[in-house]
Order: sequence, then structure tokens, then C-alpha cells
Amino acid sequence: MFKQLIATGAAALITITAAHAAPLNQWLGNWEKNAGGLDSLSISNAGGNLTVSVNGECTPNPCDWGSVPATAYSNSAATDPTANTEAIIAVFNQGFSTKTVVLDGRAGDTLRAHVYTHFVDNSGRNDYVLHASMKKAPLTLTPVPGVIVAQPLKPFSEDCISFNPDQVSVARRNGSWKLIQGNMWMLDAGSNRNEMTRARDIVKRYGLNKQCFVGRPDASLHYWLVDNGAPSGAIPGEDCVNINPNNLSVRNNGGNFTVVSNGNHFAFSAPTQAEAQEIIKVIEYYGFTKSCFVGRPGPSMSYLRK
Repeated sequence: MFKQLIATGAAALITITAAHAAPLNQWLGNWEKNAGGLDSLSISNAGGNLTVSVNGECTPNPCDWGSVPATAYSNSAATDPTANTEAIIAVFNQGFSTKTVVLDGRAGDTLRAHVYTHFVDNSGRNDYVLHASMKKAPLTLTPVPGVIVAQPLKPFSEDCISFNPDQVSVARRNGSWKLIQGNMWMLDAGSNRNEMTRARDIVKRYGLNKQCFVGRPDASLHYWLVDNGAPSGAIPGEDCVNINPNNLSVRNNGGNFTVVSNGNHFAFSAPTQAEAQEIIKVIEYYGFTKSCFVGRPGPSMSYLRK
């Protein structure tokens, strides 16, 4: 169930605090306690039917609240909540009370949970709200012989080349300095050996093992991955600019389409609007917050990281 309007209850006005919007598929999965009064929760989507399950904190064992239908909310009536989810709301009827669970603040591997409890048993107890922080639970799968487990689908088609970072080196080929692995070259710095040495050090520092592109042969975006995830953490001497993965848009500059961050910061340029939108999907999916360069202007290497 997907909605664009925020609901208000009879007992309390539910306010969605400033959230980190992300595609709905990035909210799905199992979440465990980071801080606060919830033990765990899970969010699933089967054929457009969104469901939330919650375990509350009880002694000696967690309390199973069960599973209920949920609603995803975007930030406007013109925005599809499945593409840009700001919050998810689910209501649990426990007989003596109703608990309205508001999930928002999705950022990286955490989200916020707000539980609004309204008593209906005439006990005289006061309604209250509980706030909790949840973190993504590690994926635990029991291998089954002969069974291949499907991975979650990305909202874009990925074009990547895998390589072994331990075998990456700098070599002079055809009169220019290149980053290579065996017979494959990945970057070219012309006469600037120092830039290729720096690029090699970055690859090894992060353990990068995939070089990816949006739009080839003349790619409008180059990015690198570590085991299908984003590299993270700063390196001394980096040349980086900030990106807000939750506030990206496309600007048409006379037939050239520019991806901008926070409405005004130039980020990337693409020949078509579709390719620019693909760049946004990649940045949102991996949660990149930094765009970094080796050598400017005309960098010989560019990479994105958290």
C-alpha cells in the first residue's frame, strides 16, 4: 500500500521529522535495536503489499507484535513513494491499545522508529510516544545445496568490470602511464606518473575490486565498488566535494543534462536526461556522499565514496 499523504490519528498528530528519502527497496529487510525500546522489526513488500513486523522489548523474551499492512509515504502528491520513500507507517491493534509505528530518517544502515501508544481499555493510563533507533541486521543465510539465492534487484542496469586490487600496478604503455592489472588497463594519466601512483594507492587502500560506468564508451560517470558496496572513509590529501544523495535533480542546460546536488552544486553531466537519471539512481542506491578526484582539472581518476 503506497500513499502520498500523511495520516493523522484521533489520539495524536503524527509528525514526520526530517527524513532521508530513499527508494522503497532500500528500506526492506530486517532491522535490529541500535538504541531505544524496540528489539527488532522487519519490512517486506510482496506484490505491492507492504508489511511491517515488530518485536518489542519484553523480559525475558521479546514481545511479538505480529505483522500488519503498512503504508509508504513520499514528500509530495506528485512523487511515487516507491521511488522516493520518506516514511512508512503501520498500526498494531493490541486489544488494550493501538500502537502506531512511524519509520523515518532512513540514512545509511540506520532508521528511526517512533511508536505512538493510544490506550483504549479505560485504564486511565496516559498515551505516550517511544523513540528508537534501528540498524540494519546482518544478512544471515543458511546455504542449501543446489539452491541459488537471488540478490535484491538494483533499480538500474550496472556496467562493471571486476579485478583483483592486489594485482593492480602502474606501468608505462604506449608512451603514457596507466593503471593496469595484467593486460587490462583501467586508467590513463598520460605523462603524469604520480597521478597513477596515487590512483593505485587509492585502489589498494579501499580494496576496490569493481570499476563501473554509466554510459559507455564515453562514460558520464565512473565509480568504484568494494564487494558490491560503496567505499567509505577519508584518505589524507583527498580532493573531494560533497554530494547530498537525498537531494539530487537534473537540470537541462541547452541539451546537456547536469545532475546537481542541493539545487545548485554542479555534480555530473550527461548527454541525455535518461542517463542523468541513471546517475542519480546509482548515487542514491549506494548512498555516495563524496565525489573525489585525482588530478584536476581533467582528473585521471574520479571515484565516489561514503
